[in-house]
Amino acid sequence: MHTRHWLRSILCLSMIAPCMVSAESRPEHMVYLRTIDPSIEQDIRYASAHNFTGHPLDGYGAAECLLSLDAAKALARVQTALRTQGYGLKVFDCYRPSRAVADMGRFATEPGDPRKAEFYPRVDKQDFWRLGYVARVSNHSKGGTLDLTLTGPEGLPAQTWSPSAAQVDCAAPYEQRWHDGAVDMGTGFDCFDERAHTDSPTINATARDNRQRLSNAMQKEGFSGYSKEWWHFTYTGKDALKSVMDFPITAQVLDTSNQLIVVTTKNWTDVQGTAQRYERHGKTFQKYGASFPVVVGQSGLAWGKGLSVVDQHEGPVKREGDGKAPAGLFKLGTAFGYDSTADTKLPYLPLTLTTECVDDSHSKHYNELVGGSTIAKDWTSSEHMRRDDDLYRKGIFIEHNTPASPDSGSCIFFHIWRAPTSPTLGCTAMDPADIARLFSWLDPRQSPLLVQLPETEYEHLRESWNLPEH
Repeated sequence: MHTRHWLRSILCLSMIAPCMVSAESRPEHMVYLRTIDPSIEQDIRYASAHNFTGHPLDGYGAAECLLSLDAAKALARVQTALRTQGYGLKVFDCYRPSRAVADMGRFATEPGDPRKAEFYPRVDKQDFWRLGYVARVSNHSKGGTLDLTLTGPEGLPAQTWSPSAAQVDCAAPYEQRWHDGAVDMGTGFDCFDERAHTDSPTINATARDNRQRLSNAMQKEGFSGYSKEWWHFTYTGKDALKSVMDFPITAQVLDTSNQLIVVTTKNWTDVQGTAQRYERHGKTFQKYGASFPVVVGQSGLAWGKGLSVVDQHEGPVKREGDGKAPAGLFKLGTAFGYDSTADTKLPYLPLTLTTECVDDSHSKHYNELVGGSTIAKDWTSSEHMRRDDDLYRKGIFIEHNTPASPDSGSCIFFHIWRAPTSPTLGCTAMDPADIARLFSWLDPRQSPLLVQLPETEYEHLRESWNLPEH
């Protein structure tokens, strides 16, 4: 997290104003890492409350890694090299708006230590600057610095964090501390402890080897490390950046989407909602056609696993079998139906008597449409798609929980409703004429997306996600 020694940071503080660029828009040289290498995993901690401050930082409107184009391309080369060795990368933080750096500074001077037991059990937060864990001016704000870790075959599966999760010392043994999906690196991320120093002699041989593997791979592509934090690297290539930036981090996908379906309900538990189509005109979305009614899960909505992660301290979280439709931002996948062909530009899957959607989270085909007669079954639970009630005569796969995490919910579709007041088990359903219109309108070349939220959450996120007025 830190970018330079505290004393040097004090000297640079006086220079922040003349080198500041616009706080309103993203410069062209700053790119979303997903657009360069989507295989690099992301766990952007400062977009949630799972960080040393215990709250999402100012400026993190979406859980996205942004870097300068050169740094992102260099990181993609690191990923390619590590993949040949059976390893990979997971980033925790990349570009950081300067307002977020200021937010860290405020936290360090105000009372309260909500996450001390996990992130800094042996340090007083007033000493963050003196010990080199927090910077007053951060290289993260210049676009070439990032925090990351190493994934691999020896890593324990990543846990799903919630505010109720027990706090375990970040320097505890690997099996005991928070499982972030990485191999053993000696400590967790953002661990303000001497054991997090890159060359600490107190860590075990496995962690030391993993740190060296990560460091070697990063150095070969022009990244330099930081002695106080094994996870911290700065790109030092010829086009390394020097200007501090403060534009907010927003959901990347809306920048490239030209078709949007917005579904809103009155509240988290309402089962009836309204859908509206939008098309992009220049930099804004405009309504396309009339709105139409939909029904959602019999238990309402809950935060799902989609393209943007928001702080989930308010509102339920989607789980397998909970009867809730997912809230969030989602891609749209394959269209399906009973007919052998369909009037749609979407990829289309004709359903047969053996087509199933697997909802057994222990299966490697969890949350997938499969041909049950052609694949060796490793599941004990699934939904047969060729139904007697014709609800799936026309449907569209909503890419919720893709790639799938166990028990986070599966087999979420747009499909035909049973009746205007009959909720679903977790899908979003509508009149046959309305889903037929979606079939003919949606075009994968326009990167269509679904935004599905309670009305209050939609308004709360509208500015940070660049959503249209609704």
